[in-house]
Amino acid sequence: RQLSFNTKVAPWDDANMRKAVSHIINRNQIIAVAYEGTSTPSSTMFVQYGGMEPFINAVVEAGYGIDPDGDVEAGQALIEAAGWTMNNDIYEKDGQQLVVDILVNNSSTEYTRTVDVIVEQLRNAGIDATSRPLAGGTWDDSVSNGNFEATYNWDACGSVNEPWNSMNRFNTRFVVPLGERTPGNNNYVRWDSEAAGAYSDIVSQIGVMPLGDPDIVPMVVEAYQHVDAETPFIPLVQASKLVPFDTTYWTGWPTAEN
Repeated sequence: RQLSFNTKVAPWDDANMRKAVSHIINRNQIIAVAYEGTSTPSSTMFVQYGGMEPFINAVVEAGYGIDPDGDVEAGQALIEAAGWTMNNDIYEKDGQQLVVDILVNNSSTEYTRTVDVIVEQLRNAGIDATSRPLAGGTWDDSVSNGNFEATYNWDACGSVNEPWNSMNRFNTRFVVPLGERTPGNNNYVRWDSEAAGAYSDIVSQIGVMPLGDPDIVPMVVEAYQHVDAETPFIPLVQASKLVPFDTTYWTGWPTAEN
């Protein structure tokens, strides 16, 4: 699960403002409140399957992992460096308050409860955040056409034992103007900076390499530095799902033991 920004909408077109939000978010609190302790914080953009461990570990070891507790003061320092000042507990600049409207698909309490926690954290840090729950189709149209400031989503899902599937979703080749629907809902954050171009070049190279090529791991780290620097999306937590198995008629299903 993640929080994504429309990188074409001020003030969230500033990478440091997006990074500030990432610092402010306390992922452990999301786990405690929204998931009632049943999951874990994300350390990177990837789902934490066993097959993804080489890539996740390499990214974390390179210093691009995420502090699950956050650092509110570091986030506020970035906001203030961008010229915002606190007034009545909300940041202001040029007579305008710092606001963010977070769209959330209302089809699951997992989604809405998570955004409620994030909204509270951001407001406590000086950002006038609001949650806007939308029905699935309306949410989909809004984000795909770029009609949003920020949104809760799961768009880095996909990779199971290789990194390309998830990383390619943010390839600059998918970028279209605001108001035009993004192909396959890929890169609807419209990340197309110079860093995004460098990221996309590496990801495109990975896409034509054989599965398991050892050269892919350092390439993932090289590409990930651009995600870390510009934060077009913020990894949050791993989703928890119950998958029941019935052994009345069939045996050999996965269990906690095996």
